[in-house]
Amino acid sequence: MAETFSSVSIIIPVYNEALAITELIRRVCKAELPEGISKEIVVVDDGSTDKTIEVIENFCDEHPDWKDFFVIHKGLVNHGKGAALRAGFKIATGDIIIIQDGDLEYNPDDYPVLLEPFSDPETSVVFGSRFYNGFPKGMKLPNLIANLILTYTTRIFYGQKITDEATGYKVFRKEVLDDIDLKCMRFEFCPEFVGNVLKSGFKIHEVPISYNPRGILEGKKIKATDGFVAIYWLLKTWAKRTFTK
Repeated sequence: MAETFSSVSIIIPVYNEALAITELIRRVCKAELPEGISKEIVVVDDGSTDKTIEVIENFCDEHPDWKDFFVIHKGLVNHGKGAALRAGFKIATGDIIIIQDGDLEYNPDDYPVLLEPFSDPETSVVFGSRFYNGFPKGMKLPNLIANLILTYTTRIFYGQKITDEATGYKVFRKEVLDDIDLKCMRFEFCPEFVGNVLKSGFKIHEVPISYNPRGILEGKKIKATDGFVAIYWLLKTWAKRTFTK
Protein backbone atom coordinates (compact mmCIF):
# COMPACT_ATOMS: atom_id res chain seq x y z
CA MET A 1 0.00 0.00 0.00
CA ALA A 2 1.32 3.44 -0.89
CA GLU A 3 2.40 5.69 1.97
CA THR A 4 -0.06 8.38 3.01
CA PHE A 5 2.64 10.76 4.24
CA SER A 6 5.94 12.11 2.93
CA SER A 7 7.73 13.49 5.98
CA VAL A 8 8.25 12.74 9.68
CA SER A 9 9.14 15.14 12.48
CA ILE A 10 10.74 13.58 15.55
CA ILE A 11 10.29 15.87 18.54
CA ILE A 12 12.75 15.38 21.39
CA PRO A 13 12.13 17.42 24.56
CA VAL A 14 15.30 17.48 26.67
CA TYR A 15 16.29 18.72 30.10
CA ASN A 16 19.74 17.97 31.51
CA GLU A 17 20.34 14.92 29.30
CA ALA A 18 24.03 15.58 28.52
CA LEU A 19 25.08 12.07 29.52
CA ALA A 20 22.58 10.18 27.34
CA ILE A 21 21.76 12.55 24.50
CA THR A 22 24.67 11.71 22.17
CA GLU A 23 23.71 8.04 21.91
CA LEU A 24 20.03 8.91 21.65
CA ILE A 25 20.38 11.34 18.74
CA ARG A 26 22.81 8.97 17.02
CA ARG A 27 20.14 6.29 17.13
CA VAL A 28 17.50 8.74 15.90
CA CYS A 29 19.69 9.79 12.98
CA LYS A 30 20.40 6.19 12.00
CA ALA A 31 16.80 5.00 12.44
CA GLU A 32 15.23 3.84 9.20
CA LEU A 33 12.11 5.44 7.78
CA PRO A 34 10.05 4.13 4.85
CA GLU A 35 11.68 4.74 1.47
CA GLY A 36 11.16 8.28 0.21
CA ILE A 37 10.11 9.68 3.61
CA SER A 38 12.09 12.68 4.85
CA LYS A 39 13.23 13.10 8.46
CA GLU A 40 13.22 16.21 10.66
CA ILE A 41 14.62 16.11 14.21
CA VAL A 42 13.24 18.89 16.42
CA VAL A 43 15.17 19.12 19.68
CA VAL A 44 13.52 21.37 22.27
CA ASP A 45 15.81 22.16 25.18
CA ASP A 46 13.75 23.02 28.26
CA GLY A 47 16.24 25.29 29.96
CA SER A 48 18.94 22.71 30.68
CA THR A 49 21.59 23.74 33.19
CA ASP A 50 24.14 21.16 32.06
CA LYS A 51 25.88 20.85 28.68
CA THR A 52 22.97 19.23 26.79
CA ILE A 53 22.85 21.85 24.02
CA GLU A 54 26.65 21.99 23.70
CA VAL A 55 26.74 18.20 23.30
CA ILE A 56 24.06 18.30 20.60
CA GLU A 57 25.76 21.11 18.69
CA ASN A 58 29.09 19.30 18.85
CA PHE A 59 27.40 16.16 17.52
CA CYS A 60 25.98 18.11 14.57
CA ASP A 61 29.40 19.61 13.78
CA GLU A 62 30.98 16.16 13.89
CA HIS A 63 28.31 14.61 11.63
CA PRO A 64 27.73 17.03 8.72
CA ASP A 65 25.70 14.41 6.81
CA TRP A 66 23.13 14.43 9.63
CA LYS A 67 23.32 18.09 10.60
CA ASP A 68 20.55 19.15 8.21
CA PHE A 69 18.09 16.87 10.00
CA PHE A 70 18.18 19.09 13.07
CA VAL A 71 16.11 22.03 14.22
CA ILE A 72 17.19 23.11 17.71
CA HIS A 73 15.04 25.28 19.97
CA LYS A 74 16.77 26.63 23.08
CA GLY A 75 14.57 27.44 26.05
CA LEU A 76 15.95 29.80 28.67
CA VAL A 77 13.73 28.57 31.53
CA ASN A 78 12.65 25.09 32.59
CA HIS A 79 8.88 24.97 32.08
CA GLY A 80 8.31 21.23 31.78
CA LYS A 81 7.87 18.44 29.23
CA GLY A 82 4.40 19.53 28.16
CA ALA A 83 5.51 23.07 27.42
CA ALA A 84 8.55 21.79 25.51
CA LEU A 85 6.37 19.49 23.38
CA ARG A 86 3.90 22.26 22.59
CA ALA A 87 6.81 24.41 21.43
CA GLY A 88 8.01 21.52 19.28
CA PHE A 89 4.58 21.05 17.72
CA LYS A 90 4.66 24.66 16.51
CA ILE A 91 8.08 24.14 14.91
CA ALA A 92 7.53 20.72 13.33
CA THR A 93 6.81 20.59 9.60
CA GLY A 94 6.37 16.83 9.10
CA ASP A 95 3.15 15.09 8.12
CA ILE A 96 3.68 12.64 10.98
CA ILE A 97 4.96 13.55 14.45
CA ILE A 98 6.88 11.10 16.62
CA ILE A 99 7.47 12.02 20.26
CA GLN A 100 10.87 10.74 21.36
CA ASP A 101 11.92 11.06 25.00
CA GLY A 102 15.42 12.43 25.44
CA ASP A 103 16.79 9.35 27.20
CA LEU A 104 17.42 5.76 26.19
CA GLU A 105 14.22 4.11 27.44
CA TYR A 106 12.61 4.07 23.99
CA ASN A 107 14.43 2.67 20.96
CA PRO A 108 14.30 4.56 17.63
CA ASP A 109 14.74 1.22 15.87
CA ASP A 110 10.99 0.86 16.49
CA TYR A 111 10.13 3.70 14.07
CA PRO A 112 9.21 1.36 11.19
CA VAL A 113 6.77 -0.49 13.47
CA LEU A 114 5.30 2.78 14.71
CA LEU A 115 4.88 4.19 11.19
CA GLU A 116 3.57 1.09 9.41
CA PRO A 117 -0.09 1.63 10.46
CA PHE A 118 -0.08 5.04 8.74
CA SER A 119 -0.05 3.30 5.37
CA ASP A 120 -3.78 3.17 6.05
CA PRO A 121 -5.15 6.70 5.51
CA GLU A 122 -7.76 6.05 8.22
CA THR A 123 -5.03 5.77 10.89
CA SER A 124 -4.39 9.06 12.68
CA VAL A 125 -2.86 8.11 16.04
CA VAL A 126 -0.48 5.27 16.95
CA PHE A 127 0.88 4.42 20.41
CA GLY A 128 3.88 2.21 20.99
CA SER A 129 2.75 -0.03 23.84
CA ARG A 130 5.12 -1.38 26.48
CA PHE A 131 2.34 -3.70 27.68
CA TYR A 132 1.17 -5.06 24.33
CA ASN A 133 2.85 -8.42 24.92
CA GLY A 134 2.67 -8.48 28.72
CA PHE A 135 4.42 -6.59 31.52
CA PRO A 136 7.74 -4.96 30.53
CA LYS A 137 10.83 -6.36 32.23
CA GLY A 138 12.59 -4.11 34.70
CA MET A 139 9.77 -1.65 35.42
CA LYS A 140 9.58 -0.80 39.12
CA LEU A 141 6.44 -2.07 40.86
CA PRO A 142 5.10 1.41 41.83
CA ASN A 143 5.50 2.58 38.23
CA LEU A 144 3.86 -0.60 36.95
CA ILE A 145 0.86 -0.10 39.23
CA ALA A 146 0.58 3.58 38.28
CA ASN A 147 0.64 2.70 34.58
CA LEU A 148 -2.06 0.07 34.99
CA ILE A 149 -4.31 2.44 36.94
CA LEU A 150 -3.93 5.13 34.28
CA THR A 151 -4.69 2.70 31.47
CA TYR A 152 -7.79 1.27 33.13
CA THR A 153 -9.03 4.76 34.06
CA THR A 154 -8.75 5.66 30.38
CA ARG A 155 -10.68 2.56 29.36
CA ILE A 156 -13.49 3.25 31.83
CA PHE A 157 -13.98 6.95 31.10
CA TYR A 158 -13.13 7.12 27.40
CA GLY A 159 -14.40 3.78 26.17
CA GLN A 160 -11.41 2.54 24.18
CA LYS A 161 -9.47 -0.55 25.13
CA ILE A 162 -5.81 0.48 25.13
CA THR A 163 -2.92 -1.13 26.98
CA ASP A 164 -0.52 1.78 27.64
CA GLU A 165 -1.87 5.28 28.27
CA ALA A 166 1.45 6.68 29.51
CA THR A 167 3.75 5.42 26.77
CA GLY A 168 6.39 7.86 25.61
CA TYR A 169 5.89 6.78 22.00
CA LYS A 170 2.88 8.76 20.85
CA VAL A 171 2.80 9.14 17.06
CA PHE A 172 0.18 11.01 15.07
CA ARG A 173 -0.67 12.94 11.95
CA LYS A 174 0.07 16.61 12.50
CA GLU A 175 -3.50 17.65 11.65
CA VAL A 176 -4.67 15.86 14.81
CA LEU A 177 -3.39 18.94 16.66
CA ASP A 178 -6.02 21.04 14.87
CA ASP A 179 -8.76 19.23 16.82
CA ILE A 180 -7.29 19.45 20.31
CA ASP A 181 -6.35 22.28 22.65
CA LEU A 182 -3.38 21.49 24.86
CA LYS A 183 -2.52 23.58 27.93
CA CYS A 184 -0.09 21.17 29.62
CA MET A 185 3.18 22.32 31.14
CA ARG A 186 4.70 19.20 32.69
CA PHE A 187 4.03 15.46 32.64
CA GLU A 188 0.27 16.00 32.39
CA PHE A 189 0.83 16.06 28.64
CA CYS A 190 0.03 12.34 28.33
CA PRO A 191 -3.43 12.34 29.96
CA GLU A 192 -4.40 15.67 28.40
CA PHE A 193 -3.36 14.47 24.94
CA VAL A 194 -5.01 11.07 25.31
CA GLY A 195 -8.23 12.54 26.66
CA ASN A 196 -8.51 15.13 23.92
CA VAL A 197 -7.65 12.66 21.17
CA LEU A 198 -10.29 10.17 22.27
CA LYS A 199 -12.95 12.81 22.92
CA SER A 200 -12.28 14.19 19.43
CA GLY A 201 -13.24 10.81 17.98
CA PHE A 202 -9.80 9.51 17.01
CA LYS A 203 -9.03 5.83 17.51
CA ILE A 204 -5.68 4.93 19.05
CA HIS A 205 -3.89 2.14 17.19
CA GLU A 206 -1.32 0.30 19.33
CA VAL A 207 1.82 -1.59 18.27
CA PRO A 208 4.36 -3.43 20.46
CA ILE A 209 7.68 -1.73 21.21
CA SER A 210 10.88 -2.52 23.09
CA TYR A 211 11.49 -0.74 26.39
CA ASN A 212 14.55 -0.21 28.59
CA PRO A 213 13.40 1.37 31.89
CA ARG A 214 15.83 3.52 33.83
CA GLY A 215 15.74 4.74 37.42
CA ILE A 216 15.96 8.10 39.18
CA LEU A 217 19.73 7.74 39.65
CA GLU A 218 20.07 7.35 35.88
CA GLY A 219 18.16 10.58 35.27
CA LYS A 220 14.53 9.46 35.14
CA LYS A 221 12.41 12.49 36.05
CA ILE A 222 8.86 11.19 36.18
CA LYS A 223 7.91 9.35 39.38
CA ALA A 224 5.11 6.97 40.31
CA THR A 225 3.51 9.76 42.34
CA ASP A 226 3.05 11.74 39.12
CA GLY A 227 0.42 9.12 38.33
CA PHE A 228 -1.98 10.84 40.73
CA VAL A 229 -1.60 14.07 38.78
CA ALA A 230 -2.17 12.15 35.54
CA ILE A 231 -5.41 10.62 36.87
CA TYR A 232 -6.63 14.09 37.81
CA TRP A 233 -5.93 15.32 34.27
CA LEU A 234 -7.65 12.33 32.70
CA LEU A 235 -10.78 13.05 34.71
CA LYS A 236 -10.51 16.82 34.23
CA THR A 237 -10.19 16.47 30.46
CA TRP A 238 -13.06 13.97 30.34
CA ALA A 239 -15.34 16.32 32.32
CA LYS A 240 -14.36 19.36 30.27
CA ARG A 241 -14.94 17.64 26.93
CA THR A 242 -18.12 15.91 28.16
CA PHE A 243 -19.94 18.82 29.75
CA THR A 244 -18.56 21.86 27.90
CA LYS A 245 -19.58 22.59 24.33
